[in-house]
Amino acid sequence: MRDGRGQLSTPVVEAGLGVILIFAVVTTFALGVPGADTQQAQLDLYAEDTAAVLSGETPRHQDATRLTELARSEDAFEREHERADRRLDELLPDNVLYQIETDHGIAGMERPGGVPYGSATVPTEHGDVTIRVWYA
Repeated sequence: MRDGRGQLSTPVVEAGLGVILIFAVVTTFALGVPGADTQQAQLDLYAEDTAAVLSGETPRHQDATRLTELARSEDAFEREHERADRRLDELLPDNVLYQIETDHGIAGMERPGGVPYGSATVPTEHGDVTIRVWYA
């Protein structure tokens, strides 16, 4: 004796699931996924790379590295910051602006508020040196 209810065949159920799966994949490709914030990551890399290069360069005067000389004293900062400015101009792309900050002063451009930026801080024996970069 037959029941009064119907039963879907397995191929019909599989076909329905297949259509739903294909629709989901097509929708994902059509709408896409949100992209990563590559701008912030790139700015951080610029700052870190610049800090690494300046950490290895010798200054005109007595300290071991250019960053250590910048952090040594106000006189040392005044003496060395123009060379550091020129070196950062050489290292960074033309569309990237920068700022170097120590306890004794700030060199480079003034960073506008609300602009995304990358930064790297290098500890020296005379204090921290922070390099900030942002797109022009």
